[in-house]
Amino acid sequence: MAEALINLGQLARNIEATQARLGGRCRLLFPIKADAYGHGAIQLARRAQELGVNYFGVANLAEALELRGAGIAKPILIFSASRPSHIPQLVEADVDVTLSSLTFAKSLDQEARGKRRRVGIQIKVDTGMGRNGIWWEEAFQLAKAVAQLSHLELRGIFSHFSASYSTEPQDRAFTLGQIESFTRLLRELQRHDLLPPLRHLANSSGLVQYEKQVTQDPFNMVRPGILLYGAPEVQADWTAPVKPILSLRTWVTSVSELPPGRTIGYGRSYQTRSARRIATLPIGYADGVSWWLKNSGKVLIGDQYAPMVGGISMDQLTVDVTDVPNVNVDDEVYLIHERLPALEIAQGLGASFSEIVLTALSKRVARVYAGSPAPCSTPC
Repeated sequence: MAEALINLGQLARNIEATQARLGGRCRLLFPIKADAYGHGAIQLARRAQELGVNYFGVANLAEALELRGAGIAKPILIFSASRPSHIPQLVEADVDVTLSSLTFAKSLDQEARGKRRRVGIQIKVDTGMGRNGIWWEEAFQLAKAVAQLSHLELRGIFSHFSASYSTEPQDRAFTLGQIESFTRLLRELQRHDLLPPLRHLANSSGLVQYEKQVTQDPFNMVRPGILLYGAPEVQADWTAPVKPILSLRTWVTSVSELPPGRTIGYGRSYQTRSARRIATLPIGYADGVSWWLKNSGKVLIGDQYAPMVGGISMDQLTVDVTDVPNVNVDDEVYLIHERLPALEIAQGLGASFSEIVLTALSKRVARVYAGSPAPCSTPC
């Protein structure tokens, strides 16, 4: 009843534009977590692997195993902290494990020793995000201790920006402080011959707004997510070829003529003030359309916008097509489009990032891929 149309050709252009900007200075890690931000992890990983992306990033073990099961051979980093109970699987998974605790490191090393394996790890450093990760002031001692664990291979070290998308002076100062703190740590590791092969800090907005700082020594990898999906929060001249790769469409299932004084939807939040023509669409909050778009969102029918009216139901929503001529059952309707970008929708909901819209798309929305050697629809 609804389709997410994913343009793998545009994904290629987005990746190539980013690779060209990096000019070989840094490796490119593609975050493919949350089912590739709602786009379909396996299909996008396969295409990105063909295009020479160096690494993939996922949120957890299950996502990593999904990619490995689909034949993705490139290195994979699990961004988030893992549960201790997952250690036996982590040892077998052939992935980089995020580490921020010596206790966890010792347990992982012991399991690896018992299975006669070596496990790749990357240390997560907290430079101001305040989530998981070891504080940057304590990270040197952790790296030093991990170096003594014979069955762990220290492959990388990374941190994460908290406000790199902001242009507010206080946020810019904080972001520059994060870069400075992390760089100081890396220089200390370098002086003691403990610097891991991979050092990375930049997400999409970090790469765009702080390119010079995050793509030169000691940094050698970047991890732009939403930039590669084509919906970055901030842009630069070089990002002009970067475009969204996803649009969302559905079809009109009924058209009704409502007289003045009729209410629409749960809660009776909308009442017609004059005779209106109302179209019903077979998509709702169970598909990923935010309930908060009631009476404020809009769709695109042909080349005209139509406002959402009434509450968003689980499986349906209603739009006012009075001013859109010749709307009929089975007409195509877009909810995300180049003229209805995900970032604009997110900002209407009070968020400054497109991911809130894209990752909400449920499995009920069919993913349809084009621009690949064999266009297909899920599952394939």
